[in-house]
Formats: sequence, C-alpha cells, structure tokens
Amino acid sequence: MNNKNRFIGVVLLLLLIAGAIGGAILWQQVEQQSAWQPFVLTPNTYPDSTGSHIDGNFYLDKIQPIFNKRCIVCHGCLDSPCLLKLTCYEGLLRGARKGNPDGTHLFAEKPVRLYDQPSLAAWREQGFCSVVEQQGPPEERPGKSILFRMLVAGTEHNQPPFDLKSLEPVYQSINKHICPCEQGIDAYLKQRPTAGMPFGMPALSADENQLFSEWITAGSPGPTADAMAKLQKLAHPEVIARWEAFLNQEAKLSPLVSRFIFEHTFLATLHFEESPGEYFRLVRSTTPPIQTKTDEGGKQVVIPNPIHEIKTARPYDTPYLKGVDKIYYRLKKVTETRVQKSLFIWQLSDAKLKRLDELFFQVEPVTGKSLTPGYDSHNPFEVFQAIPARSRAQFLVENSHLIVSGMIRGPVCVGNLATYAIKDNFWVFFVDPAHDPSVLKPDLGLQSWDEFMDYGVVGNTKYSEAYVRTLNQYKPTGYGIEDLWDGNQQNSNAWLTILRNETNATVLRGRQGGIPPTFWLIDYSGFERLYYSLVVNYQYYGSVAQKLATWQFMSHLRQEFEDNFLRLLPVDDRQKYRDLWTRGIGQSLIFRMPFPGEKAGQGLDVTGPDPISGVLSQIQHRFTQAVSGPPDLLNTGDKPDVKLADPVSDFEGWEAAVSTLTMRTQLKFTQFMPSTTFVRVTKGGEHRVYSLVANRSYAFNNVVFDENGARQPELDTMSVYRGLVGDFPNLIIDLKIKDVAAFLTELNDVSTPEKWTAWKNRYGTHRNTAAFWPMLDWLTDWNFQNRQPDAGYFDLKYYMLLDSKY
Repeated sequence: MNNKNRFIGVVLLLLLIAGAIGGAILWQQVEQQSAWQPFVLTPNTYPDSTGSHIDGNFYLDKIQPIFNKRCIVCHGCLDSPCLLKLTCYEGLLRGARKGNPDGTHLFAEKPVRLYDQPSLAAWREQGFCSVVEQQGPPEERPGKSILFRMLVAGTEHNQPPFDLKSLEPVYQSINKHICPCEQGIDAYLKQRPTAGMPFGMPALSADENQLFSEWITAGSPGPTADAMAKLQKLAHPEVIARWEAFLNQEAKLSPLVSRFIFEHTFLATLHFEESPGEYFRLVRSTTPPIQTKTDEGGKQVVIPNPIHEIKTARPYDTPYLKGVDKIYYRLKKVTETRVQKSLFIWQLSDAKLKRLDELFFQVEPVTGKSLTPGYDSHNPFEVFQAIPARSRAQFLVENSHLIVSGMIRGPVCVGNLATYAIKDNFWVFFVDPAHDPSVLKPDLGLQSWDEFMDYGVVGNTKYSEAYVRTLNQYKPTGYGIEDLWDGNQQNSNAWLTILRNETNATVLRGRQGGIPPTFWLIDYSGFERLYYSLVVNYQYYGSVAQKLATWQFMSHLRQEFEDNFLRLLPVDDRQKYRDLWTRGIGQSLIFRMPFPGEKAGQGLDVTGPDPISGVLSQIQHRFTQAVSGPPDLLNTGDKPDVKLADPVSDFEGWEAAVSTLTMRTQLKFTQFMPSTTFVRVTKGGEHRVYSLVANRSYAFNNVVFDENGARQPELDTMSVYRGLVGDFPNLIIDLKIKDVAAFLTELNDVSTPEKWTAWKNRYGTHRNTAAFWPMLDWLTDWNFQNRQPDAGYFDLKYYMLLDSKY
C-alpha cells in the first residue's frame, strides 16, 4: 500500500469511529424530539391590509408564482443556499440559517425537513432567522426585510449584462457561505454589494419588486385558512377513500403490507389517473381514513377526516409514540410547489389497485413468520418475512423506476460524493422473481439476516458467496435469458437507463442514449439492500463516516450487480470485461472485490467477436420494443452519411447531423461539455426540444477521494435525447435551424478550454443576459405542457458551471 492509500485508510477509520459516536449522540437527541405534534406554522392575519388589494389569496396568486419562476431555481430543495426553501409559505416563514447538514461534518447534525420541528419557535432555537419583517411600522418593514433588501441589491447590480466574476468564490465554498442572519443585512450587503437576488441572474422586474414591496409592507401575510382549505380540498375524494380503505383494511396481512408499501414509497409523490392534477404523499396518521357511506336517499357520501401526520426521523421508526395507540395510512394532498429534482411520481389507478391486491392479498402469509414484527429491527428481510418474498420482489421490479428514483431524487438536491459510487451511463435489468435464488430461498442459507445489510467488506463477501451457492443450487448452469424479467413484454420498468450527471442522476425507462459501457443485473435481495442503504437508512445530515459507509456499500453493490450481468457472458470472457470496467487503482488488491462464481455456469450461447452485443441482442429479442422502446436513431452506432458542414433545413436534418457525434469516444469537445445542455431548435414558428448529455468515463469508481484521478476524458461520449432529460441544466441553447451546420462544426472543433468558452459564449444563453429568463420560462412552460404529471421546476444552482469543479 502506498503512502496515499495508508493516509486515506487511517482517515476513514478515524471518521468511522467518530461518526459512529456522533451519530449515536444525535439520534438520542432526535428520538427524544420525535413525539407527534401538529406543524403549527399558522397563516398570518391581515392587520395592515384593511382597505388594500392584499387579500387572502394575494400570496398564492402573486407572491408564490414569483418564487416558483425566479427563486426556487436555487431555493427549492432541502439543501438550498442558507437553507431557505421557498416552495411554500412555511419555508419562507421558517427563514434562513448558515451551514448545510448535507455538507461534510465530523458528527451528525439535526435534520432540517420542514416538518422536523413542530413550531416556528423551535426553528428559531435551531438558528433559523426570519427573512421578512412582520413587526413594527408598515413603512419600515421593507427596509428591515432581508428578502426585500436582497432583491433591491439584485436590482442595483444585476441589470443585464452584468459581471459574473463574483460567482466563483461563492461556488468554491458553497457550504461555508455567510448568511445575512449572522451579521445583519446592512453589514452583509456593505461587504457583498453584488450578492443580491436572484443570485448571479437578472434582477426581478419593476412590477415584481413592487408586488414584494406591497406584500412585505402589509406584514408578509400568507394564505388564509379559507384559501388553504380551498387549495387542500379534494377534487375526487371517492378516489382517495378507495385507496385509504385498501391501505387500512381488516385483512390479517394488511398492517404489514401497508408498512412495506409505506417504507418503499415515503419519498414519492402519488398521482391518480382517476384524480388528474392532484398530488399526494403517503403518511402515517393518528386519524382514521376517509369514509364513504350511503345516505338515506341511497347516495354515496364521502366523509372527510383531517390528517394528523405522525412525524418520525426515519420511515421505519416506530409510529407508536406517546399518546399514539393506533395508526392509519393516509394520503395527504401536496400543495407545495413541485421541484423537478425531488419529484418522482408513483402513477396509480384502479388497475394498479387491483394489481396490489393480487400481489399482497391473494396470497397466504408465510407460515410461522410474525404478522406483527414490531419496530425493534430495521432490517427489511427480517421485518417483512411474513409477506411472501415473491410478492415483495414482484412489487420492486414492477415499480423499478419508482424504487430507483427514490435513490436519486431525494430531498437533497446535489451530492457528488453519493453519485460517484456509480458510473455515468449504464443499463439495468432484473432477475425474474420466479427464478431468483433470493426469492426461492430468501435466507440464502445464512444464519442471520444481519449479513444482508452489513456495509463492510467481510459482510458483503459472506453475502455474495451465499448468493452464488444458492444460485448454483437452483441454476447449476447459471443464468439463462429466460431468467431475466421481461416485464411480460409490456412493462418498461424491466429495462432502465441510468445517467450520472456529476452531482445528480437521472433514471429513464427503456433503452435510451445508446449502448452504454456497463450493465447491471439486479436480483431481489440486492435490490432491497440497495434501496434500504441509499434511501431508508440514509441520513443526509449524518456524519462523513456514516456517508462514507453508505458510499462504500454502494460500491460493493455496484460490483455485485455488474458481476451478475457478467455471469450471462461465456466463462472465459467474464474477467476480461470485469477488468475493463474497473481499471487502475480500482483493480488494486486493497479495493478489489472477489468474484464469487466467476467460473460457475456457462453463460449465454453467443456468437461473434463481441459477447456483450450478443447478450444484448438476445435481451432485446426477448423483451421486444414494447419494453425497450423503439430503436434510438439519435445515438446509434450505424451513423448516417452526413457531413457536419452540410446545410440543414429541417428537424430530420438536425437529428441526422447531431447523431454523427453521439456515442463516439476520442472526440475532443466531450470533455469540456457540462453534464446537461438543453437545446431549443427552431424552424420558422415551430420548436423542438433536445437534451445533450455528457457521459464521462472513469477508470474506477471505488476510491472516494480520487475522482479526478480516475478520469478518462478520451473515452467520454455525448448522448442526445428528444425532450428534456435531467433536472439541472448547465447550459441552455436557442438554435435556429439555419445555424445547425455551424453549431455542430464548431462544437466538433473544440479542443481547448478557450475554444469551449468561445463556443459557449456564441451559442449559450448566459445567466447575465436579458434573454435568460424568457428562455427559461419557455422551457419551463414546455416542461409542464409536455411532461405531466412528472413536471416540476428546474434547478439552476450550477448553471453555466461545471458542477464537479465546485
């Protein structure tokens, strides 16, 4: 081991010890505070608005829409700058605080979800300060309001075109920035006059500033109780009643099934085909569900019931807190603005309700396993033993897009450390639950369930060896093509495309973006381990040691899933591709994982020089286009006979020309591209939208401190997608069809940072220009018009910046 690796090892050990101690201390604090209380950020009254046009709907109709379009591009997630979250009035009223609990810190911190504290006073005790002035003479409130003063500073300094030099120092210490609460707004702006809002983007219009002035003068009132009641009213209460009845039925397996569903969907946003346009969260409540009764006239009447949500630090923590004797699973309507990064939809319908009933209630509980396992264990393999493993596994694969989205679309917006555990571009397949050894023999012959969730090298090795032994028992010749779940040749969840975009990631259904460098084959037990480590057990506010342990576990799981896929290859090809997929220091003995079953079975019978292509061809034939989607002609290896310099006159010509640059290595420009670029291509009055995605290549992904050292820029590629892919556009381009030839020719000629900057300056929509907001607004409108119900507002935290640099 060289000195660098020794040093890393010592640091990791110390951090693990310190983090474990700190985590234990924090959890004692959190658990003591977790008793249920209603969230009491109550709506304001309107003492100063008598006789004015500021009424109970003013905030929802005038103020929140400005926050949506101009502010939550940065202040929309849990880790927003200064922790100021502006997706709802509660977030505004809570205010701001320095420090980011998702940042790097030795000990765990307290969580800062909006419902983690029961009152505004509790948030003030945790260091949050108000950003709006609600006391004192009305005419003095704007001058004392942090929010308004920051907007005024933006108006003074951010008139296009303005200088962007002040951005870099802030991004270089993004989690160490000073917030105005600490020293007061006067001193803050005196030292940082260019730090106005929107930060590094064009100022608000005069009309928008006037609305804020009037609103803050009136006391910054929020929605009235009547306005909120109208917003929270259910359009189709009978739909919600039907689902709540299902989740709280009297069947003996029901409480455990609902708990299983809750733990796997607690971060998701639920949308019902029978109630379009409304969004919900699945929560635990002390109050019973909506009831549907028949009145004397024979008419169905829905009797609503308020939801008193039980708030715990983690979804598997006991809900039976002080004063709670019985719990119910309820559907709570979401009225907060939807942010694209944290939004992932579980699309439900009456047909899905029927399918869930088939999966969980048309089966018998496993004999001898507890229907009431309690909450002492947090291990899903132990807790849910009474639910047949086949039902659990089938739920995961049939909803794989939902489950994987939970891993990459949590409440934290960005996380470079977490995403570096996966490669930039890969396809995911699943073992058919009917043939899965971890379903056929759920315990894999192990003596304890602990090995399933052991984050260490020894535990993972013991688990993977047990898995291979069980695989050999049931499949002595190894996996065959029939062992891959094909979604019944209709469910596109059977084939996923995963993109890692530096600090964030994207999951798509089907084969998209061209053939990637690597592939996963996920079995049930591995899928469950992955989900619980990255979602249920993950503490964004945890210590660096806790996060490193999760990252290390993710690295092991990535290797296991890659190895599973490699078992489809002929025996003699497996190690060759394993070495190709992880190179350099990643193959050194200290980090190298064993490959149990490397020689087991025989793999698929493939012909030709490329066994990977042979395997993929068989998968495609079995799955059909109903699952994979149509051929991706934008990212095909069979390039059209087109020259970049040829004039382009239509969208078909644009797609043919740009496809000549996709999925090609050894191109110079790809290493300079940001992760995600949105392009609007215009011909006359017609527009079409595309996304250019950079696929970066790394020799290895298992040395957490050496991401840049692992870079292989010559193997970077670009993929092109129709529509908008990704949540964090790094660059927006407005391209006329007549300029396509020059656009692509000059892009292909980029070979230095200077040439990239010149190209970006010529074609990019800069964040300091007057064209910026109109262009973003157009794309936002397109997103909401074309991607419902999955549309939210984009995040611009790293716009025009390479996010990995910061």
